[in-house]
Amino acid sequence: MFTSWLYRNNEWLIWTAALLWIYFGIQPDAHQQSLCIFHWLGVNACPGCGLGRSMHAALHGQWGISWHYHWFGLPAVLIIFTRILSLIITNKICLHGQLPDGFSGPSTGRNGRF
Repeated sequence: MFTSWLYRNNEWLIWTAALLWIYFGIQPDAHQQSLCIFHWLGVNACPGCGLGRSMHAALHGQWGISWHYHWFGLPAVLIIFTRILSLIITNKICLHGQLPDGFSGPSTGRNGRF
């Protein structure tokens, strides 16, 4: 039962875990270990690292700093939040059709499809 729930909800759980890691796990001011190959080579202007720092600042409500690190940080956070909500709503609609007592779930369009 838990494995089927995990299988149905794996994508939004992964996105949520990624946002939590960005919120709590990144310290933009500290020089910490990185998996970035550009960081290993001594390049400070890596767009991926800038995007992570930008998302961290956006999640903390620091819009100017977020824009300074990377212009796409705030849109990325909004896109990921939208995806998480979309997955949760879709999962609830699909599970709604599996209720007991013969409830058929949401109405369907032509050919039994949404």
